[in-house]
Amino acid sequence: MNSKKLLYTLLLGATLTSCTEVEICERNHPHTGDVNFTYTWNKPEDKPKFMGVLCYRVVGQWKQVAEVNTDDFTLRLIGKTTITPENRPNENPDEGDNTGGDNTGGNTGGGNTDATGPTETENEESVKRQVLLAYADEPTEPTEPTEPTEPTEPTEPTEPTEPGTGTTPPPFTPTVKIPRGYYKFATFPLDNPAIDYSELEQFIEKDANKYPLQNVGLSYKVYDIKDPKLNKPLAWQDFNPYAKYIQPDVEPLYYDSTVVQRVRADRQTTFEFKPKILSQNIDINFNIVKNTDEVQFKVTEVWAEISGVPTYIKMNTGYLDITKTSKMLFKTDIKPSNPDDNGNDTNENKRIACHGNINVTGVVNVQRAYGETLEDVRKKIYGPGIMQVVIYTEVYNPKTGQTFPQKWQGIINLYNTLNKAKLMTTTSDNKYVYRNGEHGTINISAEILLDGKTVGNIDKGGDALDRWIQTDSDINIDI
Repeated sequence: MNSKKLLYTLLLGATLTSCTEVEICERNHPHTGDVNFTYTWNKPEDKPKFMGVLCYRVVGQWKQVAEVNTDDFTLRLIGKTTITPENRPNENPDEGDNTGGDNTGGNTGGGNTDATGPTETENEESVKRQVLLAYADEPTEPTEPTEPTEPTEPTEPTEPTEPGTGTTPPPFTPTVKIPRGYYKFATFPLDNPAIDYSELEQFIEKDANKYPLQNVGLSYKVYDIKDPKLNKPLAWQDFNPYAKYIQPDVEPLYYDSTVVQRVRADRQTTFEFKPKILSQNIDINFNIVKNTDEVQFKVTEVWAEISGVPTYIKMNTGYLDITKTSKMLFKTDIKPSNPDDNGNDTNENKRIACHGNINVTGVVNVQRAYGETLEDVRKKIYGPGIMQVVIYTEVYNPKTGQTFPQKWQGIINLYNTLNKAKLMTTTSDNKYVYRNGEHGTINISAEILLDGKTVGNIDKGGDALDRWIQTDSDINIDI
């Protein structure tokens, strides 16, 4: 007998002899262990109130999500239908109707849903799987068919919850019981309203062989520009309509995961997380230079849109998918070099510094397609890595002595600027990125030259190869 078959025989024999009688095994060999989780934060003042933990048993395919109170580390198991924030049950049943599914404390997951742990047959199959994964070239032995189980009696339908009463969630406890075995744990924000948890819910519901963890991710919800749910204060003509929008100023996204860890039966095990922020806080700086020799005007507001924001986060690695990006609208702070007493722009002022601050997963550059030259890429004004601005002004009419509103819109490809900013690092397969630090800065050297008639450029060399292009002007709009 060769060494591979000998190892297989020894492991299988150990499994088959571990519990010779089911009755004795059930009494003396517990199948669950108590677990809890602790958190260490870089900035404790910014930590979320609640975090989710994906508990995924790699052999036996038991899966569930735990909710952790980050103040006292108490936790509870929640069903798949309660992962999404709008479907979560109310802590206080008197606070409106929110009947988002049955909170049965952990028996809604896919695979082995027996909270008492794997059966003797399942242990045998687990060993077989482990050995076969290690020695894929060995032929597999056919397994004996199992006896069909008796159908269960149908249960009586429950009465619907009265409107306004909600559903009472299970209590938080110091530890929760989960089936013994080897687990991968991943933690993430559980109640972030900007996140789509649908893939995680599918993973909990479906068999792991058909929906592996490698296919699971969290994604930001995206909105059409005309969607009333998008928090946009002004009308916007989109000259880069390759993707939809995420909400401005999304909450920071924390994440951490463990290597495969063992949960032993009949004992308590504590697992430590050190969550890092996947999202970046990014400062964006650019300047407007005013030429008022022919037309006097003052800038009242400046809004911007940045594209190339990754929206999809891989659950097993925390990497960001660069093929799935979106856009974000944001307002900039304007600082005139010669303001009035209230800090506002004046007709006489010649220069304005614009600053925006956004919380996003990052910003990736426009991609170079097959056959394109670098010059082709730099000329693109469509896709990721593009920024648009809308400049709202008040133009003075010397004939009437009155002012009228005028809007100017421009666009720039930030190819060189983003390369210089070094916000992200790309993985070796060029499919994913991860951020370089929690904070980044995009300094746009190309300055906007505005003369009350057109949007132009002041060339300064370097990354000023990124040039502003006027896309639209709109006279007498209501601002």
